[in-house]
Amino acid sequence: MIEAPRPRRREEPTITATTETRTPHRTRDAFRRTPDWLPAMIAAAVAVVMAVVVTQPWLSPTDLVRDAQVVAATRGDASPAYGLVSNLGVMAMVLAAGAALAASAVVRADHDGRRLLVWAAVLSLVVAADDLFLLHEASAFGPISGMVLVAAYGLGFLAYVGRFHELILERLDPMLLAGMFAGLGVSAFVDLLVDPPTRASVLVEDGAKLLGLLAWAAFVALAAVRLLRADRIDRGTR
Repeated sequence: MIEAPRPRRREEPTITATTETRTPHRTRDAFRRTPDWLPAMIAAAVAVVMAVVVTQPWLSPTDLVRDAQVVAATRGDASPAYGLVSNLGVMAMVLAAGAALAASAVVRADHDGRRLLVWAAVLSLVVAADDLFLLHEASAFGPISGMVLVAAYGLGFLAYVGRFHELILERLDPMLLAGMFAGLGVSAFVDLLVDPPTRASVLVEDGAKLLGLLAWAAFVALAAVRLLRADRIDRGTR
Protein backbone atom coordinates (compact mmCIF):
# COMPACT_ATOMS: atom_id res chain seq x y z
CA MET A 1 0.00 0.00 0.00
CA ILE A 2 1.45 3.29 -1.07
CA GLU A 3 1.32 5.94 1.63
CA ALA A 4 0.11 9.35 0.63
CA PRO A 5 2.84 11.95 0.82
CA ARG A 6 2.81 13.80 4.07
CA PRO A 7 2.19 17.55 3.86
CA ARG A 8 5.44 19.42 4.10
CA ARG A 9 5.83 21.11 7.43
CA ARG A 10 5.86 24.83 7.13
CA GLU A 11 9.06 26.25 8.51
CA GLU A 12 8.70 29.21 10.83
CA PRO A 13 10.90 32.15 9.96
CA THR A 14 13.77 32.57 12.34
CA ILE A 15 14.42 35.92 13.87
CA THR A 16 18.03 36.87 14.28
CA ALA A 17 19.13 39.74 16.42
CA THR A 18 20.63 42.53 14.41
CA THR A 19 22.84 45.31 15.56
CA GLU A 20 19.82 47.61 15.58
CA THR A 21 17.78 45.30 17.83
CA ARG A 22 20.68 44.66 20.18
CA THR A 23 21.80 48.27 20.56
CA PRO A 24 19.50 50.58 22.54
CA HIS A 25 18.58 53.88 21.02
CA ARG A 26 21.76 55.94 21.28
CA THR A 27 20.27 59.33 21.96
CA ARG A 28 17.78 58.00 24.50
CA ASP A 29 20.51 56.23 26.43
CA ALA A 30 22.73 59.31 26.31
CA PHE A 31 20.00 61.44 27.88
CA ARG A 32 19.47 58.78 30.56
CA ARG A 33 23.16 58.84 31.47
CA THR A 34 22.79 61.90 33.68
CA PRO A 35 21.72 61.05 37.26
CA ASP A 36 18.11 62.09 37.83
CA TRP A 37 19.00 64.01 40.97
CA LEU A 38 21.41 66.39 39.23
CA PRO A 39 18.96 68.35 37.01
CA ALA A 40 16.49 68.33 39.91
CA MET A 41 19.13 69.74 42.24
CA ILE A 42 20.04 72.50 39.77
CA ALA A 43 16.39 73.48 39.32
CA ALA A 44 15.83 73.39 43.08
CA ALA A 45 18.88 75.58 43.70
CA VAL A 46 17.62 78.19 41.24
CA ALA A 47 14.13 78.04 42.76
CA VAL A 48 15.53 78.60 46.26
CA VAL A 49 17.71 81.51 45.13
CA MET A 50 14.83 83.20 43.34
CA ALA A 51 12.48 82.61 46.28
CA VAL A 52 14.97 84.30 48.61
CA VAL A 53 15.39 87.17 46.17
CA VAL A 54 11.64 87.76 45.95
CA THR A 55 10.84 87.39 49.66
CA GLN A 56 13.76 89.23 51.29
CA PRO A 57 12.59 92.62 52.66
CA TRP A 58 15.72 94.76 52.30
CA LEU A 59 16.28 95.40 48.58
CA SER A 60 14.27 95.42 45.41
CA PRO A 61 14.40 91.91 43.88
CA THR A 62 15.53 93.29 40.53
CA ASP A 63 18.55 94.91 42.21
CA LEU A 64 19.73 91.45 43.24
CA VAL A 65 19.39 89.80 39.84
CA ARG A 66 20.51 92.50 37.42
CA ASP A 67 24.17 93.28 36.72
CA ALA A 68 25.74 95.10 39.66
CA GLN A 69 27.16 97.94 37.51
CA VAL A 70 23.77 98.67 36.00
CA VAL A 71 22.06 98.73 39.38
CA ALA A 72 24.76 100.93 40.94
CA ALA A 73 24.54 103.40 38.06
CA THR A 74 20.76 103.52 38.33
CA ARG A 75 20.68 103.89 42.12
CA GLY A 76 23.63 106.24 42.38
CA ASP A 77 25.21 104.16 45.15
CA ALA A 78 26.83 100.77 45.68
CA SER A 79 26.06 97.64 47.67
CA PRO A 80 27.77 94.23 47.76
CA ALA A 81 24.32 92.67 47.32
CA TYR A 82 23.73 94.33 43.96
CA GLY A 83 23.90 91.80 41.16
CA LEU A 84 24.07 88.80 43.50
CA VAL A 85 22.35 86.40 41.11
CA SER A 86 24.34 87.66 38.14
CA ASN A 87 27.57 87.17 40.08
CA LEU A 88 26.58 83.59 40.90
CA GLY A 89 26.42 82.91 37.19
CA VAL A 90 29.86 84.44 36.65
CA MET A 91 31.29 82.29 39.44
CA ALA A 92 29.77 79.17 37.86
CA MET A 93 31.39 80.01 34.52
CA VAL A 94 34.80 80.63 36.05
CA LEU A 95 34.65 77.38 38.04
CA ALA A 96 33.59 75.48 34.92
CA ALA A 97 36.50 76.97 32.97
CA GLY A 98 38.92 76.02 35.75
CA ALA A 99 37.68 72.43 35.83
CA ALA A 100 37.92 72.12 32.05
CA LEU A 101 41.44 73.57 31.88
CA ALA A 102 42.68 71.42 34.75
CA ALA A 103 41.33 68.26 33.13
CA SER A 104 42.63 69.23 29.67
CA ALA A 105 46.15 69.47 31.12
CA VAL A 106 45.97 65.79 32.06
CA VAL A 107 44.06 64.24 29.16
CA ARG A 108 46.27 63.09 26.28
CA ALA A 109 46.91 65.68 23.58
CA ASP A 110 45.70 63.33 20.82
CA HIS A 111 42.40 62.69 22.62
CA ASP A 112 39.34 64.49 21.21
CA GLY A 113 38.18 65.01 24.78
CA ARG A 114 41.02 67.45 25.34
CA ARG A 115 39.79 69.67 22.51
CA LEU A 116 36.26 69.47 23.91
CA LEU A 117 37.48 70.62 27.33
CA VAL A 118 39.57 73.48 25.94
CA TRP A 119 36.65 74.72 23.85
CA ALA A 120 34.35 74.46 26.88
CA ALA A 121 36.81 76.52 28.92
CA VAL A 122 36.97 79.20 26.23
CA LEU A 123 33.18 79.42 25.97
CA SER A 124 32.85 79.63 29.75
CA LEU A 125 35.42 82.42 30.03
CA VAL A 126 33.85 84.38 27.17
CA VAL A 127 30.43 84.26 28.85
CA ALA A 128 31.98 85.25 32.20
CA ALA A 129 33.82 88.18 30.60
CA ASP A 130 30.63 89.25 28.85
CA ASP A 131 28.78 89.42 32.16
CA LEU A 132 31.63 91.19 33.92
CA PHE A 133 32.06 93.87 31.25
CA LEU A 134 28.39 94.00 30.15
CA LEU A 135 29.34 93.48 26.51
CA HIS A 136 25.87 92.21 25.63
CA GLU A 137 24.33 95.45 26.94
CA ALA A 138 26.85 97.89 25.49
CA SER A 139 25.64 100.05 22.63
CA ALA A 140 29.00 101.63 21.88
CA PHE A 141 29.40 99.47 18.77
CA GLY A 142 25.91 100.14 17.46
CA PRO A 143 22.27 99.90 18.53
CA ILE A 144 22.04 96.16 17.81
CA SER A 145 25.52 95.18 18.97
CA GLY A 146 24.16 93.44 22.06
CA MET A 147 21.78 91.34 19.97
CA VAL A 148 24.60 90.42 17.60
CA LEU A 149 26.80 89.31 20.50
CA VAL A 150 24.05 87.16 22.00
CA ALA A 151 23.51 85.53 18.60
CA ALA A 152 27.26 84.93 18.29
CA TYR A 153 27.34 83.22 21.68
CA GLY A 154 24.43 81.02 20.66
CA LEU A 155 26.20 80.06 17.44
CA GLY A 156 29.34 79.30 19.42
CA PHE A 157 27.50 76.84 21.65
CA LEU A 158 25.76 75.27 18.66
CA ALA A 159 29.10 74.90 16.88
CA TYR A 160 30.48 73.25 20.02
CA VAL A 161 27.67 70.69 20.05
CA GLY A 162 28.01 70.10 16.32
CA ARG A 163 31.75 69.58 16.54
CA PHE A 164 31.67 67.18 19.50
CA HIS A 165 28.23 65.59 19.19
CA GLU A 166 29.66 62.07 18.74
CA LEU A 167 31.71 62.28 21.92
CA ILE A 168 28.83 63.93 23.81
CA LEU A 169 26.41 61.14 22.87
CA GLU A 170 28.96 58.43 23.56
CA ARG A 171 30.27 59.50 26.97
CA LEU A 172 28.87 62.80 28.26
CA ASP A 173 25.59 64.38 29.40
CA PRO A 174 23.39 65.87 26.67
CA MET A 175 20.58 66.27 29.21
CA LEU A 176 22.54 69.08 30.88
CA LEU A 177 23.25 70.69 27.51
CA ALA A 178 19.53 70.64 26.78
CA GLY A 179 18.94 72.39 30.12
CA MET A 180 21.54 75.00 29.24
CA PHE A 181 19.97 75.74 25.86
CA ALA A 182 16.49 75.87 27.41
CA GLY A 183 17.50 78.26 30.18
CA LEU A 184 19.56 80.63 28.06
CA GLY A 185 17.01 80.46 25.25
CA VAL A 186 14.15 81.50 27.55
CA SER A 187 16.32 84.28 28.98
CA ALA A 188 17.18 85.67 25.56
CA PHE A 189 13.57 85.35 24.36
CA VAL A 190 12.17 87.27 27.33
CA ASP A 191 14.86 89.93 26.96
CA LEU A 192 13.95 90.50 23.32
CA LEU A 193 10.18 90.16 23.74
CA VAL A 194 9.53 92.41 26.75
CA ASP A 195 10.59 96.00 26.14
CA PRO A 196 10.66 97.93 28.37
CA PRO A 197 11.35 95.20 30.93
CA THR A 198 9.04 94.72 33.89
CA ARG A 199 9.86 93.40 37.34
CA ALA A 200 8.41 90.01 36.46
CA SER A 201 10.24 89.79 33.14
CA VAL A 202 13.58 90.68 34.78
CA LEU A 203 13.12 87.94 37.38
CA VAL A 204 12.16 85.36 34.74
CA GLU A 205 14.99 86.42 32.44
CA ASP A 206 17.72 86.27 35.05
CA GLY A 207 16.34 83.19 36.79
CA ALA A 208 16.31 81.30 33.48
CA LYS A 209 19.80 82.57 32.71
CA LEU A 210 21.11 81.29 36.05
CA LEU A 211 19.49 77.91 35.35
CA GLY A 212 21.20 77.71 31.96
CA LEU A 213 24.60 78.71 33.32
CA LEU A 214 24.43 76.21 36.18
CA ALA A 215 23.43 73.45 33.76
CA TRP A 216 26.42 74.33 31.55
CA ALA A 217 28.79 74.42 34.54
CA ALA A 218 27.53 70.99 35.66
CA PHE A 219 27.98 69.64 32.13
CA VAL A 220 31.57 70.86 31.96
CA ALA A 221 32.45 69.58 35.44
CA LEU A 222 30.98 66.15 34.69
CA ALA A 223 32.70 66.11 31.31
CA ALA A 224 36.04 66.75 33.03
CA VAL A 225 35.46 63.86 35.44
CA ARG A 226 34.22 61.42 32.78
CA LEU A 227 37.01 62.23 30.32
CA LEU A 228 39.70 61.98 32.98
CA ARG A 229 38.35 58.57 33.94
CA ALA A 230 38.18 57.43 30.31
CA ASP A 231 41.70 58.69 29.65
CA ARG A 232 43.05 56.77 32.66
CA ILE A 233 41.35 53.58 31.46
CA ASP A 234 42.72 54.08 27.93
CA ARG A 235 46.24 54.54 29.26
CA GLY A 236 45.90 51.39 31.34
CA THR A 237 44.91 49.28 28.36
CA ARG A 238 47.85 50.39 26.27
